[in-house]
Amino acid sequence: MMMNSILSLTETAASGAAWDNVLIGAFIVLLAAICLYAAVIPQGGRGWWGLTILTGLLTIAGMAVSGEWTRILLLDLAAFGAVALVWIDPDPQAKSAARLYLSMLVAAVILIALGVYLGGEGSQQPAGISAKLAAACLIAGFSLKLALVPFYFWLPKVAGNVKPMTSVMIVSIVDIAAFSELAAMRLTIPWLFTQYGTIWLVLALLSMFIGALLALAQTNIKSLLAYSTIDDMGYLVLGVLAGSQVGLSGAILAALSHAFFKFLLFASVGVAENKLGHAVTLKDRGLAARFPVSAAVFILSAIGMIGVPPLFGFIGRWRLYLSGVQLGGAALALTMAAATALALLYYVRAIHRVWLGKPEEEVQPQEPLLARLVLIVVLVALLLVGLFPAWLTALIG
Repeated sequence: MMMNSILSLTETAASGAAWDNVLIGAFIVLLAAICLYAAVIPQGGRGWWGLTILTGLLTIAGMAVSGEWTRILLLDLAAFGAVALVWIDPDPQAKSAARLYLSMLVAAVILIALGVYLGGEGSQQPAGISAKLAAACLIAGFSLKLALVPFYFWLPKVAGNVKPMTSVMIVSIVDIAAFSELAAMRLTIPWLFTQYGTIWLVLALLSMFIGALLALAQTNIKSLLAYSTIDDMGYLVLGVLAGSQVGLSGAILAALSHAFFKFLLFASVGVAENKLGHAVTLKDRGLAARFPVSAAVFILSAIGMIGVPPLFGFIGRWRLYLSGVQLGGAALALTMAAATALALLYYVRAIHRVWLGKPEEEVQPQEPLLARLVLIVVLVALLLVGLFPAWLTALIG
Protein backbone atom coordinates (compact mmCIF):
# COMPACT_ATOMS: atom_id res chain seq x y z
CA MET A 1 0.00 0.00 0.00
CA MET A 2 2.85 2.36 0.78
CA MET A 3 4.40 1.61 -2.62
CA ASN A 4 1.06 2.38 -4.32
CA SER A 5 0.87 5.71 -2.47
CA ILE A 6 4.39 6.61 -3.57
CA LEU A 7 3.58 5.73 -7.19
CA SER A 8 0.36 7.77 -7.01
CA LEU A 9 2.21 10.82 -5.70
CA THR A 10 4.88 10.40 -8.40
CA GLU A 11 2.25 10.22 -11.14
CA THR A 12 0.49 13.26 -9.70
CA ALA A 13 3.71 15.27 -9.68
CA ALA A 14 4.53 14.16 -13.23
CA SER A 15 1.08 15.12 -14.50
CA GLY A 16 1.23 18.53 -12.85
CA ALA A 17 4.72 19.17 -14.23
CA ALA A 18 3.61 18.20 -17.74
CA TRP A 19 0.63 20.56 -17.62
CA ASP A 20 2.78 23.35 -16.25
CA ASN A 21 5.40 23.01 -18.99
CA VAL A 22 2.80 23.01 -21.76
CA LEU A 23 0.99 26.01 -20.26
CA ILE A 24 4.25 27.91 -19.80
CA GLY A 25 5.03 27.42 -23.49
CA ALA A 26 1.50 28.49 -24.44
CA PHE A 27 1.71 31.64 -22.31
CA ILE A 28 5.04 32.62 -23.85
CA VAL A 29 3.58 32.28 -27.35
CA LEU A 30 0.44 34.18 -26.36
CA LEU A 31 2.42 36.98 -24.75
CA ALA A 32 4.52 37.35 -27.90
CA ALA A 33 1.36 37.41 -30.06
CA ILE A 34 -0.26 40.02 -27.82
CA CYS A 35 2.81 42.25 -28.02
CA LEU A 36 3.09 41.95 -31.82
CA TYR A 37 -0.60 42.74 -32.20
CA ALA A 38 -0.37 45.72 -29.82
CA ALA A 39 2.55 47.10 -31.84
CA VAL A 40 0.13 47.95 -34.68
CA ILE A 41 -3.27 48.07 -32.91
CA PRO A 42 -2.61 50.41 -29.96
CA GLN A 43 -3.81 49.09 -26.59
CA GLY A 44 -2.26 51.70 -24.33
CA GLY A 45 0.87 53.65 -23.52
CA ARG A 46 4.07 52.64 -21.79
CA GLY A 47 2.16 51.85 -18.61
CA TRP A 48 0.07 49.27 -20.46
CA TRP A 49 3.17 47.68 -22.00
CA GLY A 50 4.97 47.49 -18.67
CA LEU A 51 2.00 45.97 -16.85
CA THR A 52 1.31 43.50 -19.65
CA ILE A 53 4.86 42.18 -19.67
CA LEU A 54 5.00 42.12 -15.85
CA THR A 55 1.68 40.25 -15.61
CA GLY A 56 2.80 37.75 -18.22
CA LEU A 57 6.17 37.14 -16.57
CA LEU A 58 4.60 36.74 -13.11
CA THR A 59 2.18 34.18 -14.53
CA ILE A 60 4.96 32.23 -16.24
CA ALA A 61 7.10 32.37 -13.08
CA GLY A 62 4.15 31.16 -11.00
CA MET A 63 3.67 28.19 -13.30
CA ALA A 64 7.39 27.38 -13.16
CA VAL A 65 7.92 27.24 -9.38
CA SER A 66 7.26 24.11 -7.34
CA GLY A 67 6.42 25.54 -3.91
CA GLU A 68 2.65 25.71 -3.36
CA TRP A 69 2.54 29.02 -1.49
CA THR A 70 5.14 30.66 -3.76
CA ARG A 71 3.06 29.61 -6.76
CA ILE A 72 -0.12 31.02 -5.24
CA LEU A 73 1.64 34.29 -4.40
CA LEU A 74 3.05 34.79 -7.91
CA LEU A 75 -0.21 33.94 -9.68
CA ASP A 76 -2.13 36.26 -7.36
CA LEU A 77 0.33 39.06 -8.07
CA ALA A 78 -0.22 38.43 -11.79
CA ALA A 79 -3.98 38.74 -11.25
CA PHE A 80 -3.50 42.07 -9.48
CA GLY A 81 -1.37 43.14 -12.44
CA ALA A 82 -4.40 42.41 -14.64
CA VAL A 83 -6.51 44.63 -12.38
CA ALA A 84 -4.00 47.42 -12.90
CA LEU A 85 -4.27 46.93 -16.67
CA VAL A 86 -8.01 47.50 -16.42
CA TRP A 87 -7.52 50.50 -14.12
CA ILE A 88 -5.30 52.41 -16.55
CA ASP A 89 -7.57 51.87 -19.56
CA PRO A 90 -8.75 55.26 -20.91
CA ASP A 91 -12.41 54.20 -21.17
CA PRO A 92 -14.48 56.21 -18.63
CA GLN A 93 -16.12 53.02 -17.33
CA ALA A 94 -12.85 51.15 -16.90
CA LYS A 95 -12.11 52.39 -13.38
CA SER A 96 -15.52 51.31 -12.18
CA ALA A 97 -14.92 47.90 -13.76
CA ALA A 98 -11.45 47.76 -12.15
CA ARG A 99 -12.88 48.47 -8.70
CA LEU A 100 -15.38 45.64 -9.09
CA TYR A 101 -12.68 43.29 -10.41
CA LEU A 102 -10.37 44.24 -7.52
CA SER A 103 -13.01 43.59 -4.88
CA MET A 104 -13.86 40.18 -6.35
CA LEU A 105 -10.17 39.27 -6.66
CA VAL A 106 -9.35 40.26 -3.07
CA ALA A 107 -12.23 38.11 -1.84
CA ALA A 108 -11.09 35.20 -4.05
CA VAL A 109 -7.47 35.43 -2.89
CA ILE A 110 -8.45 35.44 0.79
CA LEU A 111 -10.90 32.55 0.39
CA ILE A 112 -8.50 30.35 -1.59
CA ALA A 113 -5.61 30.98 0.82
CA LEU A 114 -7.85 30.20 3.79
CA GLY A 115 -9.16 27.08 2.07
CA VAL A 116 -5.65 25.80 1.31
CA TYR A 117 -4.61 26.47 4.91
CA LEU A 118 -7.65 24.72 6.40
CA GLY A 119 -7.38 21.84 3.96
CA GLY A 120 -3.93 20.98 5.22
CA GLU A 121 -1.25 19.12 3.33
CA GLY A 122 -1.67 15.84 1.47
CA SER A 123 -4.68 14.18 -0.09
CA GLN A 124 -6.40 13.16 3.15
CA GLN A 125 -9.60 14.99 4.06
CA PRO A 126 -9.18 17.00 7.28
CA ALA A 127 -11.30 16.03 10.24
CA GLY A 128 -14.42 17.75 11.52
CA ILE A 129 -15.60 21.18 10.51
CA SER A 130 -12.26 22.05 8.89
CA ALA A 131 -13.12 20.05 5.76
CA LYS A 132 -16.44 21.83 5.28
CA LEU A 133 -14.90 25.26 5.86
CA ALA A 134 -12.00 24.49 3.52
CA ALA A 135 -14.38 23.27 0.80
CA ALA A 136 -16.65 26.30 1.16
CA CYS A 137 -13.69 28.68 0.90
CA LEU A 138 -12.12 26.92 -2.09
CA ILE A 139 -15.37 26.54 -4.04
CA ALA A 140 -16.37 30.18 -3.46
CA GLY A 141 -12.83 31.45 -4.10
CA PHE A 142 -12.37 29.69 -7.43
CA SER A 143 -15.92 30.57 -8.49
CA LEU A 144 -15.06 34.25 -7.98
CA LYS A 145 -11.65 34.01 -9.61
CA LEU A 146 -12.89 32.09 -12.68
CA ALA A 147 -16.15 34.07 -13.00
CA LEU A 148 -18.40 31.03 -12.59
CA VAL A 149 -22.14 31.63 -12.22
CA PRO A 150 -23.38 33.14 -9.90
CA PHE A 151 -20.10 35.04 -9.31
CA TYR A 152 -19.61 35.99 -12.96
CA PHE A 153 -20.71 39.63 -13.04
CA TRP A 154 -17.27 41.25 -12.92
CA LEU A 155 -15.96 39.72 -16.17
CA PRO A 156 -18.52 41.12 -18.69
CA LYS A 157 -18.19 44.57 -17.17
CA VAL A 158 -14.42 44.44 -17.50
CA ALA A 159 -14.33 43.00 -21.04
CA GLY A 160 -16.94 45.43 -22.33
CA ASN A 161 -14.97 48.50 -21.24
CA VAL A 162 -11.30 47.78 -21.92
CA LYS A 163 -9.03 47.22 -24.90
CA PRO A 164 -9.18 43.73 -26.44
CA MET A 165 -5.68 42.66 -25.43
CA THR A 166 -6.35 43.61 -21.82
CA SER A 167 -9.29 41.19 -21.90
CA VAL A 168 -7.05 38.56 -23.49
CA MET A 169 -4.50 38.93 -20.69
CA ILE A 170 -7.29 38.15 -18.23
CA VAL A 171 -9.24 35.36 -19.96
CA SER A 172 -6.37 33.67 -21.84
CA ILE A 173 -3.47 33.94 -19.40
CA VAL A 174 -4.40 34.94 -15.84
CA ASP A 175 -7.65 32.94 -15.65
CA ILE A 176 -6.23 29.88 -17.41
CA ALA A 177 -3.33 29.86 -14.93
CA ALA A 178 -5.88 30.02 -12.11
CA PHE A 179 -7.81 27.17 -13.72
CA SER A 180 -4.62 25.08 -13.76
CA GLU A 181 -4.50 25.52 -9.97
CA LEU A 182 -7.99 24.05 -9.74
CA ALA A 183 -7.07 21.16 -12.05
CA ALA A 184 -4.02 20.39 -9.92
CA MET A 185 -6.21 20.27 -6.81
CA ARG A 186 -8.23 17.49 -8.44
CA LEU A 187 -5.08 15.40 -8.08
CA THR A 188 -3.72 16.70 -4.77
CA ILE A 189 -6.97 17.07 -2.77
CA PRO A 190 -9.48 14.81 -4.54
CA TRP A 191 -11.98 14.84 -1.65
CA LEU A 192 -12.84 18.45 -2.58
CA PHE A 193 -14.48 17.07 -5.72
CA THR A 194 -15.63 13.60 -4.66
CA GLN A 195 -17.34 14.84 -1.50
CA TYR A 196 -18.71 18.06 -3.00
CA GLY A 197 -19.25 16.95 -6.58
CA THR A 198 -22.89 18.04 -6.71
CA ILE A 199 -21.95 21.64 -5.96
CA TRP A 200 -19.26 21.65 -8.68
CA LEU A 201 -21.69 20.08 -11.15
CA VAL A 202 -24.34 22.73 -10.46
CA LEU A 203 -21.79 25.53 -10.85
CA ALA A 204 -20.57 24.05 -14.14
CA LEU A 205 -24.04 23.63 -15.62
CA LEU A 206 -25.21 27.07 -14.49
CA SER A 207 -22.10 28.62 -16.05
CA MET A 208 -22.64 26.77 -19.32
CA PHE A 209 -26.31 27.65 -19.75
CA ILE A 210 -26.56 31.09 -18.13
CA GLY A 211 -23.33 32.18 -19.83
CA ALA A 212 -24.71 31.05 -23.20
CA LEU A 213 -28.15 32.60 -22.68
CA LEU A 214 -26.68 35.93 -21.57
CA ALA A 215 -24.30 35.87 -24.55
CA LEU A 216 -27.35 35.59 -26.79
CA ALA A 217 -28.73 38.76 -25.21
CA GLN A 218 -25.66 40.92 -25.88
CA THR A 219 -25.29 43.60 -28.53
CA ASN A 220 -21.65 44.50 -27.70
CA ILE A 221 -19.43 41.81 -29.22
CA LYS A 222 -16.73 42.05 -26.54
CA SER A 223 -19.39 41.51 -23.87
CA LEU A 224 -20.65 38.52 -25.86
CA LEU A 225 -17.13 37.07 -25.82
CA ALA A 226 -16.95 37.60 -22.05
CA TYR A 227 -20.17 35.64 -21.50
CA SER A 228 -18.91 32.94 -23.86
CA THR A 229 -15.85 32.66 -21.59
CA ILE A 230 -18.16 31.96 -18.64
CA ASP A 231 -19.91 29.34 -20.78
CA ASP A 232 -16.56 27.75 -21.72
CA MET A 233 -15.39 27.63 -18.12
CA GLY A 234 -18.37 25.43 -17.24
CA TYR A 235 -17.09 22.74 -19.62
CA LEU A 236 -13.61 22.94 -18.12
CA VAL A 237 -14.94 22.51 -14.59
CA LEU A 238 -16.91 19.43 -15.71
CA GLY A 239 -13.71 17.85 -17.02
CA VAL A 240 -11.94 18.50 -13.73
CA LEU A 241 -14.90 17.15 -11.76
CA ALA A 242 -14.87 13.90 -13.76
CA GLY A 243 -11.29 13.43 -12.60
CA SER A 244 -10.51 10.70 -15.13
CA GLN A 245 -7.58 10.77 -17.52
CA VAL A 246 -9.99 11.71 -20.31
CA GLY A 247 -11.61 14.44 -18.20
CA LEU A 248 -8.42 16.06 -16.95
CA SER A 249 -6.56 15.89 -20.25
CA GLY A 250 -9.68 17.21 -21.99
CA ALA A 251 -9.92 20.09 -19.53
CA ILE A 252 -6.28 21.09 -20.02
CA LEU A 253 -6.48 20.77 -23.82
CA ALA A 254 -9.75 22.71 -23.89
CA ALA A 255 -8.20 25.39 -21.67
CA LEU A 256 -5.34 25.73 -24.16
CA SER A 257 -7.68 26.02 -27.13
CA HIS A 258 -9.83 28.49 -25.20
CA ALA A 259 -6.78 30.69 -24.54
CA PHE A 260 -5.71 30.87 -28.19
CA PHE A 261 -9.16 31.11 -29.78
CA LYS A 262 -10.18 33.85 -27.36
CA PHE A 263 -7.06 35.74 -28.40
CA LEU A 264 -8.13 35.44 -32.05
CA LEU A 265 -11.75 36.40 -31.37
CA PHE A 266 -10.89 39.50 -29.32
CA ALA A 267 -8.09 40.43 -31.73
CA SER A 268 -10.42 40.26 -34.74
CA VAL A 269 -12.89 42.57 -33.04
CA GLY A 270 -10.05 44.87 -32.01
CA VAL A 271 -8.89 45.35 -35.61
CA ALA A 272 -12.37 46.56 -36.53
CA GLU A 273 -12.71 48.77 -33.44
CA ASN A 274 -9.38 50.42 -34.16
CA LYS A 275 -10.57 51.64 -37.56
CA LEU A 276 -14.21 52.28 -36.70
CA GLY A 277 -13.41 54.32 -33.61
CA HIS A 278 -16.14 52.67 -31.52
CA ALA A 279 -17.04 49.34 -29.94
CA VAL A 280 -18.28 46.73 -32.41
CA THR A 281 -21.97 45.96 -31.85
CA LEU A 282 -24.77 44.22 -33.70
CA LYS A 283 -25.57 47.57 -35.34
CA ASP A 284 -22.37 47.30 -37.39
CA ARG A 285 -23.04 45.44 -40.64
CA GLY A 286 -20.95 43.98 -43.42
CA LEU A 287 -17.60 44.40 -41.68
CA ALA A 288 -16.10 41.54 -43.68
CA ALA A 289 -15.82 43.89 -46.66
CA ARG A 290 -13.54 46.21 -44.68
CA PHE A 291 -11.81 43.57 -42.56
CA PRO A 292 -11.81 40.32 -44.58
CA VAL A 293 -9.00 38.56 -42.70
CA SER A 294 -10.44 39.52 -39.32
CA ALA A 295 -13.86 38.28 -40.39
CA ALA A 296 -12.49 34.94 -41.59
CA VAL A 297 -10.44 34.49 -38.42
CA PHE A 298 -13.45 35.35 -36.21
CA ILE A 299 -15.68 32.87 -38.04
CA LEU A 300 -13.14 30.03 -37.97
CA SER A 301 -12.25 30.74 -34.32
CA ALA A 302 -15.93 30.61 -33.33
CA ILE A 303 -16.21 27.25 -35.08
CA GLY A 304 -13.05 26.07 -33.35
CA MET A 305 -14.33 27.16 -29.94
CA ILE A 306 -17.36 24.87 -30.10
CA GLY A 307 -15.22 21.89 -31.10
CA VAL A 308 -15.66 21.51 -34.86
CA PRO A 309 -12.74 19.56 -36.42
CA PRO A 310 -10.11 19.86 -37.69
CA LEU A 311 -9.33 22.98 -35.65
CA PHE A 312 -7.58 22.49 -32.32
CA GLY A 313 -10.71 22.97 -30.22
CA PHE A 314 -12.21 19.57 -31.00
CA ILE A 315 -9.32 17.69 -29.33
CA GLY A 316 -10.28 18.90 -25.88
CA ARG A 317 -14.03 19.26 -26.49
CA TRP A 318 -14.67 15.64 -27.46
CA ARG A 319 -12.72 14.47 -24.41
CA LEU A 320 -14.96 16.67 -22.27
CA TYR A 321 -18.01 15.01 -23.82
CA LEU A 322 -16.56 11.60 -22.99
CA SER A 323 -15.91 12.73 -19.43
CA GLY A 324 -19.53 13.92 -19.29
CA VAL A 325 -20.66 10.41 -20.23
CA GLN A 326 -18.39 8.99 -17.51
CA LEU A 327 -19.72 11.44 -14.96
CA GLY A 328 -23.44 11.52 -15.71
CA GLY A 329 -24.17 9.17 -18.58
CA ALA A 330 -25.99 10.05 -21.77
CA ALA A 331 -28.19 12.60 -19.97
CA LEU A 332 -25.24 14.81 -19.04
CA ALA A 333 -23.70 14.45 -22.51
CA LEU A 334 -26.99 15.57 -24.09
CA THR A 335 -27.15 18.48 -21.66
CA MET A 336 -23.67 19.54 -22.73
CA ALA A 337 -24.73 19.24 -26.38
CA ALA A 338 -27.69 21.55 -25.69
CA ALA A 339 -25.33 24.14 -24.20
CA THR A 340 -23.10 23.82 -27.27
CA ALA A 341 -26.13 24.44 -29.49
CA LEU A 342 -26.76 27.70 -27.62
CA ALA A 343 -23.12 28.66 -28.16
CA LEU A 344 -23.50 27.99 -31.87
CA LEU A 345 -26.54 30.29 -31.91
CA TYR A 346 -24.81 33.27 -30.34
CA TYR A 347 -21.77 32.91 -32.57
CA VAL A 348 -23.90 32.55 -35.72
CA ARG A 349 -25.92 35.59 -34.68
CA ALA A 350 -22.76 37.70 -34.30
CA ILE A 351 -21.30 36.41 -37.57
CA HIS A 352 -24.49 37.03 -39.54
CA ARG A 353 -25.28 40.45 -38.07
CA VAL A 354 -21.80 41.95 -37.83
CA TRP A 355 -19.44 40.38 -40.33
CA LEU A 356 -21.58 39.19 -43.23
CA GLY A 357 -23.86 41.12 -45.55
CA LYS A 358 -23.35 44.09 -47.81
CA PRO A 359 -21.79 47.23 -46.29
CA GLU A 360 -23.61 50.54 -46.56
CA GLU A 361 -20.92 51.92 -48.87
CA GLU A 362 -18.07 50.62 -50.98
CA VAL A 363 -14.88 50.36 -48.92
CA GLN A 364 -11.35 49.02 -49.20
CA PRO A 365 -9.78 46.54 -46.75
CA GLN A 366 -8.28 48.40 -43.76
CA GLU A 367 -6.25 45.86 -41.81
CA PRO A 368 -2.60 46.50 -40.85
CA LEU A 369 -0.26 43.94 -42.38
CA LEU A 370 1.34 42.82 -39.11
CA ALA A 371 -2.07 42.34 -37.47
CA ARG A 372 -3.17 40.17 -40.39
CA LEU A 373 0.01 38.13 -40.18
CA VAL A 374 -0.38 37.54 -36.44
CA LEU A 375 -3.99 36.40 -36.86
CA ILE A 376 -3.18 34.13 -39.79
CA VAL A 377 -0.11 32.54 -38.19
CA VAL A 378 -1.92 31.75 -34.92
CA LEU A 379 -4.96 30.37 -36.76
CA VAL A 380 -2.81 28.18 -39.03
CA ALA A 381 -0.92 26.91 -35.98
CA LEU A 382 -4.23 25.90 -34.34
CA LEU A 383 -5.24 24.11 -37.53
CA LEU A 384 -1.94 22.21 -37.64
CA VAL A 385 -2.24 21.19 -33.99
CA GLY A 386 -5.77 19.99 -34.72
CA LEU A 387 -4.53 17.91 -37.67
CA PHE A 388 -1.48 16.53 -35.84
CA PRO A 389 -2.38 16.44 -32.12
CA ALA A 390 -0.40 13.37 -31.01
CA TRP A 391 2.69 15.26 -29.85
CA LEU A 392 0.62 17.60 -27.66
CA THR A 393 -1.58 14.90 -26.14
CA ALA A 394 1.58 12.94 -25.35
CA LEU A 395 3.00 15.97 -23.53
CA ILE A 396 -0.21 16.45 -21.54
CA GLY A 397 -0.35 12.76 -20.62
